[in-house]
Amino acid sequence: MSLVVAITRPEPQAADTARRVAEAGHFPLLAPLFEMTPLGDPGTPDGIGAIAVTSRTGARLLAHHPAFHHLPVFAVGDATAAEARRSGFRTVRSAAGDVDALFALLAEAEGPIVHMTGEAHAGDLVERLIARGERAERRILYRMAPAAGLPAAERVDAVMLFSPHAATRYRALATEPPWRHAPCVALSPAVAARLPESLAVTVAEAPTEAAALAALATLSGSVASPG
Repeated sequence: MSLVVAITRPEPQAADTARRVAEAGHFPLLAPLFEMTPLGDPGTPDGIGAIAVTSRTGARLLAHHPAFHHLPVFAVGDATAAEARRSGFRTVRSAAGDVDALFALLAEAEGPIVHMTGEAHAGDLVERLIARGERAERRILYRMAPAAGLPAAERVDAVMLFSPHAATRYRALATEPPWRHAPCVALSPAVAARLPESLAVTVAEAPTEAAALAALATLSGSVASPG
């Protein structure tokens, strides 16, 4: 069954997800909950042993700073790793998971680690690295400003949510039909935990876009064949 699927992530990721949702036979509805604002220069690469990135946005912004591209990058997942390679980094490793998986992988990094991220970031990665005895710091590359509201829509069959911050924002905004009772696809249990218990939530089996799309397919099947 074809669904009207709200995609709540900001650009440029939203367009990529919308294309994949359309390829799956659904109707994408762009409903970004945040807008990205770059915050300027990430500093210099001097003294850095490795870079940690936990979002495609962070990796993409570093494309404009080739002085960093000789450094090894440790990415939270495959999509972020692919973005880092497109941005010009030559040595990229993927934790293929979440922040916990990245934390474990960073045990193999050499030298001081810099987490390139946004103002709102998942997990206390730097603090955990320091507690493990490693030298680490955080550099803030961008800010996600909350969107004013959700777009007008006559029908919303599913809402895709990709971060706990997005889920919190969605909960605050989705107070009227058709948003209030729309089923949700959550990228992880941490995302689902921010949503009201009254909502029907399908959690992706892994914190990846591919897994979220598979969860959407499961939701589509349940809508088509209730009970």
